[in-house]
Amino acid sequence: MQPGTFELLILVFIFLGLQAWWIIPIVIKNNKLNNRGNDLREEIKQLEKLYKK
Repeated sequence: MQPGTFELLILVFIFLGLQAWWIIPIVIKNNKLNNRGNDLREEIKQLEKLYKK
């Protein structure tokens, strides 16, 4: 291996770790909001059906 390869790999792993550190919570929060939105859509449909009668 060429000199510096090990250090470069360490830097790449640090970079990927830092990216995952802020991206993963955003994705988790987005999934929670999407699930809540789906629940609200279902509730809206039920209420529309109820009041159309």
